[in-house]
Amino acid sequence: MQSKTADAVKPLWIVLSIIICVLVLRQLVHQSMFFDGAIYASIARNLAGGAGSPWRLQFSETLFSIFAEHPPLMMWLEAIAFRLFGDTIAVEKCFSLMTLVASGFILLKIWRRLHVNDQDIRAAGPLALIMALVAGRVSWGFTNGMLENLLIVFTSLAIYCVVIAYGGTGAKSVALRSVLMVAAGILVALALMTKGLVGLFPLATPGIWWLAFRRQTLVSVIFDTLVMTATVAAFFAALWQLDDARDAIQRYLSIQLVPSLTGQRGSGGGNWNAVRAFVRVNAYPAILTLIVLLCDRRWGSRPELPRDIKQARRQTAVFLVLVGFSASLPLLVSPRVASFYFNPSLAYFSSAFAIASAPAVIRSLTALNETSSRRLLLGLIAALALSIILVGFNIGRPGADAETIANATRISDRVCPTTEGCERVVTVCGAAAEDWALYGYLQRRYKISLATADVAKGKYMVADDSCSVDASYRDTGLNLSKYRLLQR
Repeated sequence: MQSKTADAVKPLWIVLSIIICVLVLRQLVHQSMFFDGAIYASIARNLAGGAGSPWRLQFSETLFSIFAEHPPLMMWLEAIAFRLFGDTIAVEKCFSLMTLVASGFILLKIWRRLHVNDQDIRAAGPLALIMALVAGRVSWGFTNGMLENLLIVFTSLAIYCVVIAYGGTGAKSVALRSVLMVAAGILVALALMTKGLVGLFPLATPGIWWLAFRRQTLVSVIFDTLVMTATVAAFFAALWQLDDARDAIQRYLSIQLVPSLTGQRGSGGGNWNAVRAFVRVNAYPAILTLIVLLCDRRWGSRPELPRDIKQARRQTAVFLVLVGFSASLPLLVSPRVASFYFNPSLAYFSSAFAIASAPAVIRSLTALNETSSRRLLLGLIAALALSIILVGFNIGRPGADAETIANATRISDRVCPTTEGCERVVTVCGAAAEDWALYGYLQRRYKISLATADVAKGKYMVADDSCSVDASYRDTGLNLSKYRLLQR
């Protein structure tokens, strides 16, 4: 039966591969990248080249000359990659791909550990990953080098440590549990070093395990939570002893965290906007699960399961849902929320949806006769081949930001004709002053900084028709979309 189930889920692995190609790789191989990802890559490249320092990161000479918007860990790791492989766009693209692979591997390990005694559901791991990739902005995050990608890696590893400590057969010794909790605490600290307080949610995992399974004593759960918390506190207490680290933490708190929590920065946050975003990001897995269950109810045959299996599946689903809520509930009350902020929670909600739909999917695949199974596999393999060809066709294409990339290239060719005769700071006004993608591509690709007209008036200015331009500037006639390049 186990071998038959393993054969039955092969189509799910192929479907997962197709989804990765179409939703992630097809866009990841483009030149385009969301502004946030371009900032992180630029900072990492600059750090690798000696601009800025580990605790005083620098995006450009003008915008974020001291970057305090986020903790520095992801930029540090990317900087190591730039030191190893040089200044190439492949670095940030491959780094993002590595976070995808690592996240998928860890989440699959969590899934299999949770279902160690339920072989049918255990084999449906690829279905859980499919649900996660189609949820919300998860695939988009991996195509754009977002901080949430690395946050998923560290928080999932922390949760996996707790699952190892509590799951499986046989009770773990206090010493082994404590080691695992210390490891989980270190991983939570690394999550905090990646994107701040949103990385704290794995601290709730021992308590959530107790609520869902009741296999541990409340005293041991409280002790383990305290061990994790003490590890995080010790980590940051040690950092606080370093002058540069302490200054960086204080800058982050005063410039980013406190203003964000008090609503002074950002928009589209809290209240019903956050609730609507939460519903929206979970919509696709919920709809897929509903379709599967309705089809199973209409055409499927649902065997009666032993009571212990049904209870175990229900408890595991509750555990996953509660972990998802521990990651997302703080966002629902935050004054600053974007849909991709929910990405770290979506793998757990999606896994709960997968528990509900997996039995019907596995039964349907197992029920296929040899001919139907072969035809399905051949069809999916053909679709996978087409997906790979599609990815290959898209390698190196400009992508969604083709117009901005072209503008950046033309501006660079004009203001930096040679290395010696290069204007590294260009003035901007009007819409160009808020064209964050233009800031990103000029810095990432050409190390050119943009400064608003009230800050600096350089030799060149990128302007539009709304600008009141100094009479000393003349139009260069450069062919730019939306803007004009002026020169003194």
